[in-house]
Amino acid sequence: MRVRVRERRATSPSAGVGASETTAPVLTRLGRAARVYWILASASLRGKMQYRLDFLGSTLIQTIMGADTILFIGAVLWRFGPVMGWSITDIAMLYAVSRMGMGIYMLFCNELDRFEIYMVNGDFDTLLIRPWPTLFTLLARGVGIDRLAFLAQGMAVAALAGPRLAATGAIRGWDIVWLLAAVAWSALLYFAVGLATAAVGFWIVRIEELQVFTMNAPSTATAYPLDIYPSWLRRVFVTLLPLGLGSYVPLRFILDKGGTALDLLWPALACPAAVWAALGLWKTGEAHYASTGT
Repeated sequence: MRVRVRERRATSPSAGVGASETTAPVLTRLGRAARVYWILASASLRGKMQYRLDFLGSTLIQTIMGADTILFIGAVLWRFGPVMGWSITDIAMLYAVSRMGMGIYMLFCNELDRFEIYMVNGDFDTLLIRPWPTLFTLLARGVGIDRLAFLAQGMAVAALAGPRLAATGAIRGWDIVWLLAAVAWSALLYFAVGLATAAVGFWIVRIEELQVFTMNAPSTATAYPLDIYPSWLRRVFVTLLPLGLGSYVPLRFILDKGGTALDLLWPALACPAAVWAALGLWKTGEAHYASTGT
């Protein structure tokens, strides 16, 4: 018995040292990865900002193109009244959350949207010879500063709808925190769907048409209340293509349009699972990647 106590006492300091020794390299690698990402992202930003007039023009055009959508919705609701219990301010906040989530995704994951070019031209080969994971290098190569219009649209609409919803008592207290969480959930789900779509490119190479089905159409559809769609389509937008899970589901409860408090929990559980599944598909596709030889 004495021997066992002595062994525990002798081994306990070394166990503590081992834990600290394993933590230190992890923090070092994270710090190094952050520095590398900043270097690559800064180079991408400098390259794009050389054409400032083109950047400002494209941003302005994208902002106007997004604004006409919400103006059209406002005109329809002004003429016919609320749709399925959703007023114009309710839909505006739903649109804002969805748009901000997509804007964050496009800002940091712009290269996933352009992944077909890497497959067709063989540019993915250059990522394989880098010392960092291919996905990390891909995302750092092209920060979508020219996609800031989507984020700006969402923030502008939220700034208009938020005070009106607060004045009527539709938003109160912790609801603001949950709205910010919904933006984060939307961004993560956009990332999961975008990454999974890009990963399919390892097998079929050309994914532009697939992106229309998995990203473009759902992002437009889920910017509006899912109540207006058939039940089978609603299930698609919260399961198979779960872009509505991050915005519509929590806002349905926050704005008192139905649902339960569990609507605030489902996105928090689904987001890690969706990202994990998308990363698994990416790794599997990367293992089956065949170079174009160019």
